[in-house]
Amino acid sequence: MLHPTTIDEINFWDLAMFSQGNPHAAWKILREQAPVYYHDKPGGESFWCVTRYDDVRAVHSDAVLYSSERNGIMLRNDEQLAAPSMDDVMPMPPMIHTDPPRHQPLRKLVSHNFTPKSVSELEAELRGYATECFDDAADKGEVDFVTDIAHRIPAAIAFSLMDVPRADWDRLSDLEHQTVTRSDPEFQSDGETDPTLELAMYFYELITERQQNLGDDLLSQYLLSELDGEPLPITQIVAEAILFLAGGLDTTRAAASAGAMLPLLDHPDQLAALADDRSLIPAAVEEMVRWASPITSETRTVIRDTDFEASDGQTYRFAEGDRVTMWSPSANRDARQFDAPDTYDIRRSPNRHIGFAYGEHFCLGAHLARLTLRVEFEELFARFSGFELVGEPSRVHSNFVGGLKHLPVRLTPR
Repeated sequence: MLHPTTIDEINFWDLAMFSQGNPHAAWKILREQAPVYYHDKPGGESFWCVTRYDDVRAVHSDAVLYSSERNGIMLRNDEQLAAPSMDDVMPMPPMIHTDPPRHQPLRKLVSHNFTPKSVSELEAELRGYATECFDDAADKGEVDFVTDIAHRIPAAIAFSLMDVPRADWDRLSDLEHQTVTRSDPEFQSDGETDPTLELAMYFYELITERQQNLGDDLLSQYLLSELDGEPLPITQIVAEAILFLAGGLDTTRAAASAGAMLPLLDHPDQLAALADDRSLIPAAVEEMVRWASPITSETRTVIRDTDFEASDGQTYRFAEGDRVTMWSPSANRDARQFDAPDTYDIRRSPNRHIGFAYGEHFCLGAHLARLTLRVEFEELFARFSGFELVGEPSRVHSNFVGGLKHLPVRLTPR
C-alpha cells in the first residue's frame, strides 16, 4: 500500500511504498505505536523493525551480538532467499559484512586514506571533476541532476583512488548501480551475467594486472598489505573494491539529489541563502545527509537469544537467528532527538544524525562524502545562479538504498 494508515497495512516488501520517497508516514506509525515491531508479511524474510533513534543506535553499538557477517546486511525477498548466496559470487566478505574481531583489522588496512587530513588533499582533484561536470552542464542547460552531476563527481574520485582506467568508468558505474538497486525494474540487468559477478570478474583481472605494476592507489595498498601475517587473497581485495564503489556512489548521489537539490528547490529561501552565503554549506551538508539518509535499511542477525531493552520501556525477546532491521531514515526523523524533524533546515544545530551509521560500522568514507558534497555545491553556486525543476523526479524502488533515479533541472549560468 502506497500510504498505509495502520500497522496492519504496513508491508516493507511492497516497494510501491518507496516509489514516492521514503515511507515516513509508516515509520512514524511504528515509532509511536510499535517502535520494535516484528514484521512478518508476504514478500520476503521476517524481521524485527527498529525505528527510533535510540534503539537504532543501540543495535549499531553491539556489532558482536548483532552480526553483519551472518546473512549480510540486506533484507532478502523471496527471490533472493531462493537464489544462490552472495557468498557464491564473493566468497570473501567485504569489511561491511564482517564482525569483530575481523572487521577492524580489515578496516585499518586503508583507513589512513580517509582521515580528515588525507581527504583534504583530494579537494583540488574533486574541484577538477566538478568543473568538468559543470562545464558539460552549462553546455546542456537542462540536465538530469542525478546522472549528470550527483553521480559523476563521487564516481570520478572513487575510480581515481583505485586507478581504474577512465574508459571503464561508465560501464562499471552501471554495473555498480544494477548491483545495489537490483530491486528496481529500471536497473535490472538484461544480460546473461549477474552484474555483481561481472564487477567481480573485472576487478579480479584488474587486480591481477596491478600486481605487476603497483602504485599508491587503494588496490595496490591492499596488495601490499597483510592480515594475520598473510597477504590478502585477491578475492578479498575484489570484495573491498566492490564495497568501495557501492558505499560511495549511490549514497553520495542520494545525498546530493534527494537530500539537497530537490529539497532546496522545494525551499527557495534556503536555496537562495546557500547561494548567497557559502559558509553555510558545511552545516547544510549534514542536513542533506540527515534528510536523504541514503542507506534506507541495515539488517543484522542475532547471534544468541537476548532481551532488548527498548526506548519505550518494553523488553523484547530476540531469538538466535532473528533478523533485526534498522531504519535510519526513521531514526533521523525521530522527534525525541530532533526539533521539528520533518522540517528541512540547512542551519540545523545540533544535528547528530546517523546517516553515516554508528559504532563499529560507521561509514569509513564519511569525511570524503562530506568533502564531495561541500565541493559540489560550492562549485555549483559559483557557476550557476538559476535552478528550475523541469520535470517529475523519480525515486529508486528499493528498501535498501534511497534517493532519486532522475531529477530534470534547468541550470542558468552566472
